[in-house]
Amino acid sequence: MKRVSALLALALGLAAIPAEAASLADLAFLEGNWTSDRSGFVIEESWTDAEAGVVVGMSRGTQDAAVRFLRFAVVEQQGDAVVMRFKRYHPDYSSWETGGPSVMRLARVEAGEAVFEATDAASDVQRIVYRVRPDGAIDVTADRTDEKGPYLVEFTLRRTG
Repeated sequence: MKRVSALLALALGLAAIPAEAASLADLAFLEGNWTSDRSGFVIEESWTDAEAGVVVGMSRGTQDAAVRFLRFAVVEQQGDAVVMRFKRYHPDYSSWETGGPSVMRLARVEAGEAVFEATDAASDVQRIVYRVRPDGAIDVTADRTDEKGPYLVEFTLRRTG
C-alpha cells in the first residue's frame, strides 16, 4: 500500500517519493539516447530500461574529434535502495577511479527528477541531479571537487534518434 500511495503521489506530482520507497521504474525518464553540446564539447548518454533489475548508462564526452572521457554506470535495486555505481575512463581507457567504482545512492526522486548522493564523503562527485524540463530535455547537475576545490558541472541533454 505504501508503494501504491507513493506512485499515486508521483503520478499526480504531489510529493517526493522517499528514497527507501524508490525503484528503478522511477528512473524510466532517463531511458534512451541523449546528447548535449556545450560550445563544441559534446556529451552523449545512453540509458537502458530496467531489464533484470539493472539499468545501464554509458557516456562519451568528445571535443575536436577526440574522446575526452568515457563513463559506464550500473544502477540497480538493492533491497529498498537504488544504487548507482560508475567508473570513468580517460581516452587511453585508464580509469579515473583509483579504487573501485564511485557509488551513489538515490537520495530523492520526484516526478521527473532524481537525486543521487555519494556514499563516500571522499568521492570527487558528491551529488548528481537529473531534472526533466517542460520541453522534455534533461538538466544534469553534478557537484564535483578536484585539486582546485568544489565546482558544478551543468549540461542539458536532449533526446536523439
